Parts: sequence; structure tokens; C-alpha cells
Amino acid sequence: MPPKHLPGEIQSTSLQEEASRKTQDGLEGLSLSVGWGGPWRSPGRAGGSFCASKREVYDLKVCEYWSPIQYFSQYIDKKIFEDLADFTNQRQLQTTGVSLKTTAQEIKIFFGMSIHMACLGYPRVKMFWAKKTKVPVISRNMTRDRFSQAKESDILWKVRPLLDRVRQGCLSLPRRDKVCIDEQIIPFTGRCPVRQYVPGKPNPTGLKVFVLASPNGLVLDFEVYQGKNTFSGQRLGVGAAAVLQMVESVPTGTHVFFDKFFTTVNLMDALLSKGLPATGTIMKNRVPKQYQLPGDKQLRKEGRGASVMLVRREPELAVTKWFDNKPVLMASTVYGKDPEDICSRWSNKDKAHVQMRRPAVISEYNDNMGGVDLCDRILSFYRMSTRTKKWTSRVKTHFFDVAITNAWIQYKSDSKALNRPAKNTQQYLDFKLHLAEELMDSPSFDDSSEREDKPSVRRLGARHMPEKMDIKERCRNKGCNGKTYIRCSKCKMFLCITKKKACFKDYHS
Repeated sequence: MPPKHLPGEIQSTSLQEEASRKTQDGLEGLSLSVGWGGPWRSPGRAGGSFCASKREVYDLKVCEYWSPIQYFSQYIDKKIFEDLADFTNQRQLQTTGVSLKTTAQEIKIFFGMSIHMACLGYPRVKMFWAKKTKVPVISRNMTRDRFSQAKESDILWKVRPLLDRVRQGCLSLPRRDKVCIDEQIIPFTGRCPVRQYVPGKPNPTGLKVFVLASPNGLVLDFEVYQGKNTFSGQRLGVGAAAVLQMVESVPTGTHVFFDKFFTTVNLMDALLSKGLPATGTIMKNRVPKQYQLPGDKQLRKEGRGASVMLVRREPELAVTKWFDNKPVLMASTVYGKDPEDICSRWSNKDKAHVQMRRPAVISEYNDNMGGVDLCDRILSFYRMSTRTKKWTSRVKTHFFDVAITNAWIQYKSDSKALNRPAKNTQQYLDFKLHLAEELMDSPSFDDSSEREDKPSVRRLGARHMPEKMDIKERCRNKGCNGKTYIRCSKCKMFLCITKKKACFKDYHS
């Protein structure tokens, strides 16, 4: 069906004239390639690796030998653990009159144990210390009663310092040319002044978070919803205000995707004025009345795959209606109906997959909108979710999980860029267990490239014992390029012990 145009609007006579007019209007980063049929492509930007904590693209060799804790420390650093320890002691002193006397190292061990417990998934926390089900890596690091004290204490009655630090790590990540915005729920059914119910989510009850993410699930920015005062200047509504705040950290020309909760014509216009093309599903009652779209019955008669598009030229906007199992309404300032592709859908009538036409805007939306949902799915695996009545504790563990998820996605991206074999790339469970062990064992958060034990510490004799690990790492002895399973139990350095190499002895002598 040919595209329709609104009454009174002037249709461009050629693609060259359209592109020329856009240049004169100063819409930076937008260029029309094939009319409404194809996307306006923004200038390409190097994706690079995620190993750097800044937005610049760094050499992949910097992070080739990074361990999970070094990816994780981009979001949760030593200062957070020190603050957690201070606030825990203050809170315990206020409520009981006696300080818990915890330290940053003990808090770090506590979180390492919590991560390890989430991976194992015992139904009761006490089972990790029980005689028949004891887990030595947990029981030897902290007693059951001490763990309970640390868990029951309100570690941060103000979670803002933790949120700010994790958000700072997210904001430092490089931006891609396509991002999506959606809602995320922190599962919590207890008492909380900002608890929300969002139907359709895997965990509909809890604290709502607006999230900006890349299509591969990497969280780039977020804001916890605190009620009507969360965003300033809500002239266009809460959803539009959330989008306008999230896009402050993305460069001009970035394609933004969101769902019908956020999409309005006014929001599309506001984003386009900032040089940010946008695409989203839209509610029927938010489509302007002058858009005379055909009814659902008419499209149903034409069959699955039928679509129609209306175009507004100033400012640019296309509203596309596509019939699949039911009508789907899309609004976009960058994509339209053409070029259509062919997709496969299940037919209950024929009991088989059938081929049908699909507009370009639908294809692009499906490819780029699922970043936040993918993050939610990863978070659901091995979540730190012990029972608690304190919403602050649940927020704390959620954002620790977000930091771990981001760290693993970065690690996977770097592994792919380094052409690391799949068998040498840790899966999420292995990565999380490795991080838990490092949190419980490592003496500090410093990078291995900067960490050098003092000679007095390195020569403490019998304390430095070799231990065999499950993963192979590069030998840290100067001049050795080999890989080994042997690690020093004190220095936490991988060192060779073979007939031909005595790196372990040379390093400590």
C-alpha cells in the first residue's frame, strides 16, 4: 500500500532535495538514504572495547589479562566498601548501643559470600554452615552468626552513595549508535514508600528503575523512580521526562528506542530537535486525530503482513500500522515502512510457520529494543535475593548484581574482540564464582598491573604456598610468558612450577 501524506503537507520531489533541506536545517548527524523506506543513518562511531573506564577507546591489550574483579571494580570500588563498613557500624550503634566493629575487608568478604550463595542456590542460608551441607569456601570465611549480623544490619540507610558510584561506572562506558530505554523492577513486596506495581514484568511488584541500555544488555544509565518529584519539568509527562533525562548522556545522532509507555508525538519532536532520532510503539489514543489510519477490520481483511504508513514532513514523523496477530502501531522519526523484509510467524490456522511481510520500522525495533529485558534475564540468574524486610538491602544487592552483569557483558565483548576461544571464555556462572572467590581472597582492589607486594610481605616464608586453581592464567614472574594453574595463596599471583621453570621460587626470592 503506498504511503499517505497528511493534507497540506508538501512531499519532497527527490531524495537529493530532502537531504539538502536537512543540511540547511542543521539537523546534525541525520542523512536521508532511501526516503521513508530506509533509515537515516547517523555517522559511524567506533565501538571499541569496554576494558577502559573512560569513554575513549583503549588498546585491547590493556584488558587482555583482566580478572573479573577488575571489570567489577569499575562500578564498585574500595571506597564503597569503606562507606558500607562505616554506615553499618553507625547504624548498629544507633539501634543497639554497640558497634558491630566491621571493616571494609569483612564487608567485601560478606558480598563475596553472598554472590557465591546465589550461585549455589540453597533453599536456606543456614545450610551453608550445616554439618552435612557445609560449603567450606563460605563457612571458613565467616561464621553463621556474624554473617546474620551483617545481613540484618541496614548497611546503607541512604543508598544514594552506592547508586551514584554504580551510575558513575555506567556513564563512563562508550555509547553505541543505538540505545533503548525501558522500565526495570527491583523485586520487593515488603513495605516501601516508593513501591510500584508494573503489570507485564517478570516481577511486577517492587521499586521501579528507568534504565538506558545498549541492545546487548549493557546498562548505560539509570534512575530510581521516587514518585512525582523524581524528574524536574514534567510538562510532557513522567515517561517523556525519564527519556529526556536518560538521553543527556548520549551523543547527537544516536537512535533511541522505547515502548508505548514513553512514546508521544511531543516527545518525538523534542528528541528530534536535539538531533536524536527515535522509534517506539505508540498507544492508539496518542496518535493525533489528523492521522486517518485504516481500521483494524480493513487490515484484517488484507491478511497478516498488511501495513500502511502516514508521513508528516515538518518536523519529520512516520506513523506505521502493521497487522500481525493484532494491529501494531509504530511512530518513528527515522524509520518507515520500506524496505519491507520477510519474517516467519506461526499460524494457528495452518499449524505451521508462514512467511509474511514486515515493515523496516518493526524489524529495527525488534532488533534494538530488548536491551533492558536481556539485562533483566541475566539478573534473574543467580540473583542475590535472601529474604529481607528492608528495601534498602534489596536495592543494594540489586545494584551489586547490575555491576556484575555489566562486568560480564564487558568481559564477553572484550573476549570476542580478542578472538579468545569460546572454551577459554567464562560463562556467567563461572565469572560470578570467580569474582566471589576474588572478593573473599584478594587483599585489595588494586589492578594486577599496579599491584606489587612489598619485599617484606613477599618473603614471609611458609605463608606463601602454591595452590592449584581451576582456570589457567599468565605467569606473573618477570620474563615468563607461560600460563599456569598454580597460584600463590598469599600473593594471589599465578606462577609456574615445572621441571624447566621455577617462577614461584624466583618471584619470592
